[in-house]
Amino acid sequence: MAAHQEDVANLNRLIDEIMRDSVEAIEEVQSENQPEEEVNVEKGNQPEEEEQPEKEITEEEKDFISQEAKELWNKVMFDKEFVCERGFGKLISPFSEVIKKRGWEFFCEHKAPGFSALPREFYANMVGIKDNFVYVRGVWVPFDDRRINEVFKLRDFKHGSKYKKLLENPNYKKILNRLTGGEGKWEVTKTNPHHAIKRGSLTEEAKVWFYFICSVIMPTKHLSTVREQEAILLYAFLKGYKMNIGILIEESIRGYHYSNKRGMIPHPATITRLCFWAGVKGDWEEEVRCPRVSPLTLTGVTRGPKGRKQKEVTVLDAETG
Repeated sequence: MAAHQEDVANLNRLIDEIMRDSVEAIEEVQSENQPEEEVNVEKGNQPEEEEQPEKEITEEEKDFISQEAKELWNKVMFDKEFVCERGFGKLISPFSEVIKKRGWEFFCEHKAPGFSALPREFYANMVGIKDNFVYVRGVWVPFDDRRINEVFKLRDFKHGSKYKKLLENPNYKKILNRLTGGEGKWEVTKTNPHHAIKRGSLTEEAKVWFYFICSVIMPTKHLSTVREQEAILLYAFLKGYKMNIGILIEESIRGYHYSNKRGMIPHPATITRLCFWAGVKGDWEEEVRCPRVSPLTLTGVTRGPKGRKQKEVTVLDAETG
């Protein structure tokens, strides 16, 4: 266990050094990871009980799993823009206490945006997905919930009973009242009486977590309204329900793939970290980085559209289960 925690620390140090263009440090950290029994970089850094997919790799296929993936890269993925993850620049009060209690300190930190080619290649190669592995530059990269939780130092547990109950039978009145302080309403469509809630009607605590969810867990640039599934997840965040963050991100990655790659590319920093974790190689001095984005700040997300200051943020619930 101690050796594994050291590997996680090495991975994070590796990424930090890459962002500072220190090639020597990159090679040093990768070499530190290489001989560990539990961390086999050449095999994708997999746990012993997991088996890698087998594939004959030719020179022509070293970047792409198939001709279909290569064509997808050339026609669709190579110039797509990103929904870059945004964390908190600092653990701002009153959120810091709740974040620490949940063990989300590292997960909620604002992180380097990653490299643009890796997530584009990753999604192009998802046409050849095998279970929870995607082929990237000669390495099978795992993106299951367990690996995502490890990379972000998240507790690896299943969804709690209260969150499961919420998903099975949402109480839309309670959700609306908690998110808006009783002052909002659901937007109705012909097919859905709980289509969305206007962002402007959110309480300030809800607004902060909404921005976080929409960049890290369910990435979208559509921020004018809180759609039904976003509202349910946001309610669970505010109530402090126990949930498996890794599986939410895994489902989001799969969802983008099965949507035929519509819209902007989600999770670029997460996929960059998963690729580094698995041992994907690159000339990091030459690789193009994803656009840098500013961290979330209390001021930035709690002011109105014209910079009007809003009321103070209240402390989140500490409920679990």
